[in-house]
Amino acid sequence: MLRSGFRLLIMIAFLVLVAPVAAQPETAITPVEVRVMTFNIWVGGELVDFGKVVEAVQLAGADVVGLQEPAGNARRLAEALGWQHVSDRLHVISRYPLIDPPGANGLYVFVQVAPGQVFAIANTHLPSDPYGPYLVRDGEPLEAVLQNEMETRMPTLQPFLDVLPGLVEAGYPVLFTGDFNTPSHLDWTEAMVGVVPQIQYPVEWPVTLALAEAGFADTYRVIHPDPTVRVGMTWTPGYPVPRLRDNEVVDRIDYVFASGKVKVLDAQIVGEAGGPDVDIGVAPYPSDHRGMVATVSLIPAVPPLFTSVDRRVLRVGDPIVVRYHAPNGEDTDRIVIVPSGAASDAALMSLPPMEADFFGAVTFGSQTLAPGQYDTLVVDGEGVEYGRNTFWLLARDAVPQVQTEKATYAVGEGITVQWENAPGNRYDWIGIYPADESDLYNYLGFLYAEQASSGQVTFTDLGLEPGEYEARLMRDDWYEVLATVRFRVGE
Repeated sequence: MLRSGFRLLIMIAFLVLVAPVAAQPETAITPVEVRVMTFNIWVGGELVDFGKVVEAVQLAGADVVGLQEPAGNARRLAEALGWQHVSDRLHVISRYPLIDPPGANGLYVFVQVAPGQVFAIANTHLPSDPYGPYLVRDGEPLEAVLQNEMETRMPTLQPFLDVLPGLVEAGYPVLFTGDFNTPSHLDWTEAMVGVVPQIQYPVEWPVTLALAEAGFADTYRVIHPDPTVRVGMTWTPGYPVPRLRDNEVVDRIDYVFASGKVKVLDAQIVGEAGGPDVDIGVAPYPSDHRGMVATVSLIPAVPPLFTSVDRRVLRVGDPIVVRYHAPNGEDTDRIVIVPSGAASDAALMSLPPMEADFFGAVTFGSQTLAPGQYDTLVVDGEGVEYGRNTFWLLARDAVPQVQTEKATYAVGEGITVQWENAPGNRYDWIGIYPADESDLYNYLGFLYAEQASSGQVTFTDLGLEPGEYEARLMRDDWYEVLATVRFRVGE
């Protein structure tokens, strides 16, 4: 669960984000058909053939994909598909522009299907271990299985439950993709006991039940409501196909959920050619998870006032593309860039909305800006600021760096680790290792790098004994070392 103070900050930011704005011109909004895919591509998509990952998305006909385990390859995949729009912060790629609005805090982005018309998409990869169906397989009682879910996966899901229903109430269609690492309460029913080996007793799995109670529909079960007829297994066809351990448990754990003004039209499984319940086949299949694509018809919503940079981490010389929703759509509005935290009168660059439009994008050059952290925002003719958002500008030759606040710490003292020039992926992380440890799995503790190119975190309660250690900056939920620094814990 989020601490109450932090939750309050999220809700305040959310209320500001969806608050009513100045009157806008009449815009005809009609239903839009979109294909939304969830796809765990298996640690970057390299283990079989990255080209087959591209092919799977193409054959699925997806318009937007929530990725899991991209390991820094989200932008590479988008480029291979001919798509320009990537949220490294959320692991979402899209043929449509993506807007990372102020106040979203990395929980969702807007997909702009037409100027001034958006839907929201969230994407997650919930913790995998301990895995509930393994506990069932190994003889654990229902009470222990449910307790594990509440401790392992529900805390990571909770921030989405705190925010996404409010988006729906504000009129946004919301899609929620992910590898949720949990089966569905719709599948583990009394009728399914004995139909598949892993279901030994009914389970109301807390994650999917909580989403249903929050108003989210499981798109696959909307189209295929009877699991005794169509299981729709996504974990696992093999690692890789057809390799499986003798005691492996297979299940449906990859979902596309929908809420709000969304009508589900179709739902298909993307997997190994000829596999059971596979609608879209790929050979050889490149992942240890099947993908799932849902076709939906949705009624877009008008977004709040915002600015959003297409890329949150840039290098000097890159174009700065700023998408916006301006309050008046007139030359009195200005889109400006300021040093992070500075007021609008400290503007370093300024442009009016293009062609006096409410919705659009402007492109700034970055060559004259010094490396650092900046904000974009809209300022109206009265000097009122809207839609402040942050991005980082790195030197062309900048490389990731990490350092500790001190060279030596006392036993039991908190260890503060700072980093800069990180790529800003969703799951970049800081690991604490024994000095010179070559086994990258052998970390002693980790914290995520807050989706930020620069920042700091403090480790507490690691229980480190006196000795030499290293803090390592790692890429995007994987074991690629970007930078390292040594420190000591003394007597």
